[in-house]
Amino acid sequence: MDALFTAFFYTLVYWLLALFWIRNMRKTKQRLDEHGRFRVFIRYPDSLPGSLSGIWNQGIATPGAGSIRFQPAVYDNLEPSGRATDFEVQEVFPERRKVSGKERKYPPAYGFHAMTLMTNGGKVELAASPESLDRLAEVLGSGPSQPPS
Repeated sequence: MDALFTAFFYTLVYWLLALFWIRNMRKTKQRLDEHGRFRVFIRYPDSLPGSLSGIWNQGIATPGAGSIRFQPAVYDNLEPSGRATDFEVQEVFPERRKVSGKERKYPPAYGFHAMTLMTNGGKVELAASPESLDRLAEVLGSGPSQPPS
């Protein structure tokens, strides 16, 4: 009987923590959506090994016509940290791929997809939810720096 009570108690605590986390994630998403922003992870695949080529940096992306402002952020509530970086997007590669388990060092969410952008600073990979990537491609496609198809 004691083991049954303990199992029930730990299961209840687990589900309460999970519900709290999901509620906070939804609030954060709603707050970002109100301002046209979204949660994104970024990395630089062509940088030197051991630098930022394999590490996903969490932040907030604010897309504009032909550009993206990336603000590094920490924690699940996406508190800004560091200086924002502006990227002029020259090309959006249409290929998308699911972020694999081997790559998922920092992106905590399953189901994130990655797309590659050619920017004024070189090649950049963005990982976000598929809906966010769709919105990003739509906004960037309307920019003046997008090459004609």
